[in-house]
Amino acid sequence: MAKKILIAEDDFYIRDVYNKVFSLAGYEVTIAEDGESAVNHIKTTQYDMILLDVMMPKMTGIEVLQTLRDLEPPIKDTPAFIITNLAQQDIVEEAFKIGMDGYIIKSQVSPQQMVIEINNFFANKEKAATETTS
Repeated sequence: MAKKILIAEDDFYIRDVYNKVFSLAGYEVTIAEDGESAVNHIKTTQYDMILLDVMMPKMTGIEVLQTLRDLEPPIKDTPAFIITNLAQQDIVEEAFKIGMDGYIIKSQVSPQQMVIEINNFFANKEKAATETTS
């Protein structure tokens, strides 16, 4: 069964590219073009991963992350990555305090490399789960 991923990104071009590369990699992709739309999707569908752009209309990625972490399990436990072009340490630190699982600086990785990063996250998570049960 394909993993479900929500990509919240306000830039149409970037959103389209991410949709294509993650779909080709076998993910079931849902797109949100702003933070409010992302929250609506999060409240109605269980995802395996949420990718949040920091700078979006209506709600920032940080605000969406805070909303996510304030929800009930299992939704609040959904892995979430911040995707940004801003390498601002204060934003990264705030996001980790809220419960971000990782971050990717868009300008430093290709869309294909981003898929690899997310695949590696899932592989490491599954490996850790296997090690704790054996």
